[in-house]
Amino acid sequence: MAKKYDVIVVGAGPAGFLAAKAAGENGLEVALLEKKADPTHLTRACGQSLISANEYYFRNLLRYNARDKRICFSSDGFSFKYDGPYQNVYSLAAFTPNGHKIEHGDYEVQKRKGDNGRVGIIYDKEASFRNLLEEVKACSVNVVPGINVQSVTAKADRVIVEGSGQSFEGRYVIAADGVNSRVAEVMGFNKDRYYYCNFAALHYYMTGLKDTKPDEVVLQWAYGKDGAFRCYIIPRPFPGEFNFAVITVDPRVNLEAAANYFLTEATVAPRFKNAKKLKAFSAICNCYSPILVPYKDRVLVAGDVGATQEMEITGAMISGWRAGQAISTAVQEENLGLKVTGISKYINWWQEVYVKECPHELYMTGISMPYILPTAEDINYIYGHITKPGHACWNPYTASTSFRESMAEALAITQKERPDIYKKMQRKSLPPKELLAEITKISKPVSS
Repeated sequence: MAKKYDVIVVGAGPAGFLAAKAAGENGLEVALLEKKADPTHLTRACGQSLISANEYYFRNLLRYNARDKRICFSSDGFSFKYDGPYQNVYSLAAFTPNGHKIEHGDYEVQKRKGDNGRVGIIYDKEASFRNLLEEVKACSVNVVPGINVQSVTAKADRVIVEGSGQSFEGRYVIAADGVNSRVAEVMGFNKDRYYYCNFAALHYYMTGLKDTKPDEVVLQWAYGKDGAFRCYIIPRPFPGEFNFAVITVDPRVNLEAAANYFLTEATVAPRFKNAKKLKAFSAICNCYSPILVPYKDRVLVAGDVGATQEMEITGAMISGWRAGQAISTAVQEENLGLKVTGISKYINWWQEVYVKECPHELYMTGISMPYILPTAEDINYIYGHITKPGHACWNPYTASTSFRESMAEALAITQKERPDIYKKMQRKSLPPKELLAEITKISKPVSS
């Protein structure tokens, strides 16, 4: 017999934990289902970064209250405990294949500002999950690990969730099971979405890097015989540790070979001369157009489930919290015999703040740069003309404006001196569907 709840949250990630916390604090009977046996254990590649700490992101300002050890979102009025280690990040330094440096923010200027100059915060995701697990249990959320959801069946006034030999019944379901969501797939949310490609990542925790700042993110682009890829060197919140990540959207690229290129041949390679690998992670994420209406048959979508690739951890937390509040409002409205408005308010927020203000086409155009400038020579030439730091930011939706003036100057020079490369750059105005058409043909969605 199914166990009955007001709301069932599927997925104990940043969105799911925050959704369960919001609903639990409102007094709802909540079940939080998680596929992993240990919800606090990290099993997939992740940058473990709270991005956009110096500007609004999904209409919120992120703050870490180090005094009371809480991550805070003042605009939406919520916070939660985080007592693990953290590391400020003051700039993102991007390198062309030939090693030319382009800075999103002047590192020295930003660092002198202290916490007010950070563009992001690196944290320990497992420590955060331990804190969130404590908080949801404190508000009577029933956390059920080891549940691999197989089916979701909507009834007139309830939803049945089944998986791993167990059945759960809820008045509502919040789907927070990530970018490759099983719930979204079985409920038909993906039918009207456009599939672009897969975003594949290989990460290594490493120590022993040389000449690498513990409070700056490094990016380098690269082109191999099988396709384009890039790497990130992201600080870890532990002294001397870094998160080395290699990513691509081209399924022909061998990520281990790509990682070896950065470790041994690229201009960043000297940093790794005496480095040691500690642990490896991988991930592959579907890239779809966003879910436009994140609600269907008493199932509400939160976090990365409805996003193009990911909302980033920051966005997932905000979305999860709002989803939990929306369901809490809807349940109370039903109990009181009032018109149900909680769901529609969340849908409006999603469409205004995510779909319109963070257009997925802009995000996917950034991913498409190797298919706009298809050779190392192209990107070396154009970006080689950018010599001044851009606006300090770590935000995939505003990064393109960081170098607006510098890029205009670079394009003017390119148009005059290298019209062949300038013509390629004009392809940036094309829709990402067209830019990624070749990759889409040779890719296919993965299941959770």
